[in-house]
Amino acid sequence: MCLTLTLNAVSAAANTTSTAGTTAQDKKVNTTTTTKTASTSTNYAAGSSTTIKVLIYSGPEAASDCVAGVKTSLATANSQNLVNGVKFNYATSTKITTSILSGYDLLVMPGGSGGGYYLKSSNIYGTAIKNFVKNGGGYLGICAGAYAAANFVHGYYNGWGIAPHVNAYAVGYTGNLPVTFTSDGTSVIKRSGTLTLHHYNGAAMYLRSSGAKIFAKYADSKSGYKGYAAIVGDYYGNGRVVLSGPHPEMSPQYPDIIANLIVWATKTTVSTTPSTPTTQKATVSQIQTAAASVKTFYETNKRLPNYVTVNGAQLTMPKFMYLLATATIQLNSGSTSTITVKNVNAAPKISGSIKSGNIQKAEYITVAKRIVTFINTNGRAPNFLTTKLGTLSFTKAVYTFSKVLAFYKTNKRLPNFVAVSK
Repeated sequence: MCLTLTLNAVSAAANTTSTAGTTAQDKKVNTTTTTKTASTSTNYAAGSSTTIKVLIYSGPEAASDCVAGVKTSLATANSQNLVNGVKFNYATSTKITTSILSGYDLLVMPGGSGGGYYLKSSNIYGTAIKNFVKNGGGYLGICAGAYAAANFVHGYYNGWGIAPHVNAYAVGYTGNLPVTFTSDGTSVIKRSGTLTLHHYNGAAMYLRSSGAKIFAKYADSKSGYKGYAAIVGDYYGNGRVVLSGPHPEMSPQYPDIIANLIVWATKTTVSTTPSTPTTQKATVSQIQTAAASVKTFYETNKRLPNYVTVNGAQLTMPKFMYLLATATIQLNSGSTSTITVKNVNAAPKISGSIKSGNIQKAEYITVAKRIVTFINTNGRAPNFLTTKLGTLSFTKAVYTFSKVLAFYKTNKRLPNFVAVSK
């Protein structure tokens, strides 16, 4: 049986049951049936060579907030160029059949009423899903979608078995949980260390035999399953399957995790080298637009993007730092001349220790000049920059000057000061 819970008006599927002496409730979310609708995102990386077609189940058993979270994550992946050379096209459907799956690269089964509901739903043909993956399709199951796809959920049922090497325990815990990425997870998801993810009774998993990969593990004992797998990747026939107990698509949202998991599940090859600028030039206006994008990305993901698109070219952050500093200097002097894109190597050992406060205009202009001088002299980005508030790391410097130029884009002037924080 399944139990649907609601927390802060966010519905998320988990597969739980009543304990002794407690009556399980049979509640469904998102009961309005909609027709299949395409919802394709734009503003993807210029020159994208690969398009991944994603179908998201949105039927009566799926939580509307989870569906919306997946869509938002894919839209963000496109607009912020989270995966080099990859565009995500997505659609939703209230039914899953062989004919509906035809033409898609991957199916997302989001959180919802519970894995058991997915298994017995008249809107979802499990055989169609199994054949789709067996024949090379990808699958991303989140929360309820993970339970339904597993080999077995202890105490409840056998799943579709498209993750044949994975068993699951039903977890009765809601609240954000930390997960730690494994080496396989870092390779696939491009993240390391520990990160807090939204959790809503999602599965705690383990490998019943070799053949699958653990991408992340629960890092504390709040749920009672410390050390169990939170995100796994498995193989079924010619296809790949990802199961996630937590919700990377919910708040705090991590679109890059969703995007990278889909890339792995669809066996998509991603270029590791950003495209070379065709003009080797960038206008100040183009740099301002890119700066606003980097600012938004940093504030959303708490890190810099791998690259940013400027005038049709995908530029690394060291190259972009040079453009930011040069554009800031020019705007201060009243110049809007185009700027030549410079080859800049990465900072070898990023460091910095700064206290929160404001850097006044005169000082950040001086810092910008030092950036340009350093890059011209050394051919690489600086590890840090000295300010009155302490040392500003390369990462914080790129974010800081992105804020400066984003401000200019909106207000048509440089700010009198820019705030920095620890």
